[in-house]
Amino acid sequence: MDAARRRWLIVVALGLSISIGRAGIDPSRLVNTNGWSQVSSFLAAAVQPDLSSELVLVAARESLVTLAFALLGTTLAMVIGLVGGVASTERVWRSLDGSRSRRGRMGWLLARLSLIIPRSMHEVVFGLLLVNVLGLNPLVAVLAIGIPFGAVTAKVFAEILDEVPGDAERTLRAGGASPMAALLVGTVPSAAADLLSYGFYRFECGIRSAAVLGIVGAGGLGFQLALSFQSLRYEQVWTFLWALIIISGFADRLSSLIRRRRNRTAVAWRGSDRESAAAPADPVLRSAVALGAAAIPVAYWWLSIDLTTLWAPRARQLAGELVRDSIPPRVGAGGLAELLRDAGDTVALAVLSIVLAWGVASILAFPASRTHRHRIGIDRASRRLLTALTRFVLLVSRSVPPPVWALVVVFVLFPGLWPGAVALAIYNAGVLGRLQSEVIENLDRSPEDVLRSSGASSLGAILLATVPALGGRFVALGLYRWEVAIRETVVVGVVGAAGLGRRLDEQTSSFDYQGILATILALIVVTLAVDVASASMRRSVR
Repeated sequence: MDAARRRWLIVVALGLSISIGRAGIDPSRLVNTNGWSQVSSFLAAAVQPDLSSELVLVAARESLVTLAFALLGTTLAMVIGLVGGVASTERVWRSLDGSRSRRGRMGWLLARLSLIIPRSMHEVVFGLLLVNVLGLNPLVAVLAIGIPFGAVTAKVFAEILDEVPGDAERTLRAGGASPMAALLVGTVPSAAADLLSYGFYRFECGIRSAAVLGIVGAGGLGFQLALSFQSLRYEQVWTFLWALIIISGFADRLSSLIRRRRNRTAVAWRGSDRESAAAPADPVLRSAVALGAAAIPVAYWWLSIDLTTLWAPRARQLAGELVRDSIPPRVGAGGLAELLRDAGDTVALAVLSIVLAWGVASILAFPASRTHRHRIGIDRASRRLLTALTRFVLLVSRSVPPPVWALVVVFVLFPGLWPGAVALAIYNAGVLGRLQSEVIENLDRSPEDVLRSSGASSLGAILLATVPALGGRFVALGLYRWEVAIRETVVVGVVGAAGLGRRLDEQTSSFDYQGILATILALIVVTLAVDVASASMRRSVR
């Protein structure tokens, strides 16, 4: 183990110890034994949802609303991602100003910095701000999904563009094309399929985000979930949850299918002898894009979107008032010390949730993968059943919004760090388990086969060949989700989870806009610090 890895291992161990200390480990102060009956009632209702015709129709209608939010939000994100990705790619500024130009480097840096703030803010934060300007308008959910997703997509697309070979672009430049025209014609089409594939993954994420935004008042399935949960009508809650699980499962399946087909096509084409030709278009990807394009105007009509509300006098007035009421930011009665304490609790909450999620997901990823050779002593039918059940558990855990998990967990854990950490751990275990299972499916198995052919046992071959090959990738995925978990801590403030999320929830309830701005700025600083630390740790495990 090199020095960098040892240093980061010490930092991680120290951070985990501090996080556990902040959360507490005394069961008498953490566990509410009287709440198990409520949890039992909630889980029992899963097999007895309210299937009355009236409620099923409501669930179907709100499912369409949620899908429309996700589709339009993802479409906006793709537009922002395309424009922002082109504007923030290194090759644009190199071609415009020269590779050694100070102005070119400054332009690239400013373009990247412009994406940092929206990328650092959770969709709920955007929703809370936008609802004060636009009111209970469907545009709130679309913009709240599209803006932060667009900033993330722009970063990903810029990295994809920078990795595309520049032969076609240089040929066009030599023929007299301008730098931007050469990029748009020679490079962007080569990366378009990867961007579209990533867009379907974003659509899957958008469904989950739309549900969370619904819980805070944007409408859709999340809003119905919140209403039913407030009255403890668990049979109705599960009607809406099953609807959410079904549409999430459909999007998950479509996204996974497209990415797998895209990866196989890319590998096969790179291995062919026709490198100069264009890669063949995938019919599944083309069909999915055509279906999505046809659904966009339908979703626009279904939600009754009115873009003129963005520049209506009322919206401009409310936006001005929001800015005036927010500036200057104010830390609050507890001062800077309390703000720093809440920031520390936010980091601790994310650390605890990801450590728990990563541990569970790393185990479940093996039975969840569709590659059966690593399973030992189980017949084929049992393997398939085990895979289906594990994938279903992971789907449920990531389809149910974190606030719902938090409201269930708080029945048996007193308010504090642990309810939020456990809720986020359940949710992130579903996400990580799915991603890690795909890593296992894509793994080269030849080292394991060599060991088995040499006489090693199945378990020995897995421990000596498969586990070491997966370790770095699993850790990298866990670090990536840690970055995301920092943003997600804001959505569990509804259960009194300590940290900036709880602080933001209290300030929103009291319309303390100066305090909200101070908390958002603190959240952005924490997010950026975690992003930098996570990126450094990922480099050390490569």
